[in-house]
Amino acid sequence: MKRYSLLFLVFLLLLLTTACNNEPQVKVETIISPISDEGYGRVGGTKDLNDPKQEDFKVLKFKFFMENTNAVKDRQMEIDVDWRNTLNSIDGVDRYWHGSGGEQDNPSENFAEYQQEVVFYAKGLSEEDIKKAFEDSKVTVSWTDNKELVEKQYIIADLIEFKE
Repeated sequence: MKRYSLLFLVFLLLLLTTACNNEPQVKVETIISPISDEGYGRVGGTKDLNDPKQEDFKVLKFKFFMENTNAVKDRQMEIDVDWRNTLNSIDGVDRYWHGSGGEQDNPSENFAEYQQEVVFYAKGLSEEDIKKAFEDSKVTVSWTDNKELVEKQYIIADLIEFKE
């Protein structure tokens, strides 16, 4: 019987801890993967490149999602990333090819979402070259929780994952 009482107590404490946690859930990811056949078919403008191939291009997908509780007030996000200039600054070569993005961030909603997809010319670049380019790129999230300002920062270079 003592075992069940202890188990119940642990479960109750876990439940209370979760219920009292007013901190928002934040997910930030940056994934770099090979370009698909369909994506490569839309690349275009490669006449100035020396023998371009599909494997010379990569796709960068950035996703930010934040879900918060009603206790979170004054939610602010700053996504300090200039995708074009960051990629083009690696070695002086025009690396940024094209991109698109979207966002949903209504103050009256308990979530915010940002997405960016970029196709870039990666020939001759190592994973370290790409990560180094994004060392100064960051996402800063802040909010007020119980009259206290909370701020978190995410460095894009630390979040990059390479998929094959």
